[in-house]
Amino acid sequence: MEGVDTFQFADLRPLDSGLSILFLATLPMLLWVFTGSFAGIATSLAMLWFLSLALRLIAAGQRIHRDYDLASDARRPRLPRKILGSALLGLVVLVLAGHRFDALLLPLACGALATALSLIAFGTDPLTDKVSPGAELSRDDTEARQAQALDDRLLAVSDLLDPLNDADPLRRAEALRLSVARQLAAAPGDERRFDRVLALSERIAALLETEAPRLLAAQGGPGYSFARRRFVAKVETLSETFDSRALKLTGPSRTDAFDEEARRLLDRMPRESAA
Repeated sequence: MEGVDTFQFADLRPLDSGLSILFLATLPMLLWVFTGSFAGIATSLAMLWFLSLALRLIAAGQRIHRDYDLASDARRPRLPRKILGSALLGLVVLVLAGHRFDALLLPLACGALATALSLIAFGTDPLTDKVSPGAELSRDDTEARQAQALDDRLLAVSDLLDPLNDADPLRRAEALRLSVARQLAAAPGDERRFDRVLALSERIAALLETEAPRLLAAQGGPGYSFARRRFVAKVETLSETFDSRALKLTGPSRTDAFDEEARRLLDRMPRESAA
């Protein structure tokens, strides 16, 4: 990363000075400020601002792209600055041409040509993440360790509930653990999705680690029935909320062993509770 930073600051000035030459194209618009109508002056000032913004976006996009090329592992930029800057340049040309031609087709063609020439000159932003093979393996190992650590936390909650000899809370907690494991297993391959599902799962684990000791502390007392109902209701709500939110993050996942085991656990709850 030191080489990337050195290159970035060394190349910052030439890049900006090269782009600033495009400001020479704004000289004709300055005449509107002195000789044009009020509408012409307003249009000129607005177009100067849009052009300045476009050049700043392209300059920032160029620096990010060069850092991306130098780095062995890099994420694509969330905001495609060079593409947006080129589109703004096309918009400026479209508006300016619209003041000189009656028909709309020619200004549209001029704007599209300006955008295309800008993309040809400066290129597009990186559209994919760049990951070296070694880093990909390391990331997979990290995700596996994080998923295992979370599963261990949820297993500890189940172990804490086991002395209650109460099947319903234990099985609901186990079903939620399997649901979390299923969603984490479906997330690898997309680092952002995995991180989001992991963060959601860690909040679930923290809530269970808070509620399970409360239920255990109420065992044998007059408030156990209420504590049990509260725990079951919270776990059920957590399970439904987690499934719906995780589905939005990862998309529909295939039915697998986790689904089948969780479904069997939930199907057995009403029968064993009645017994």
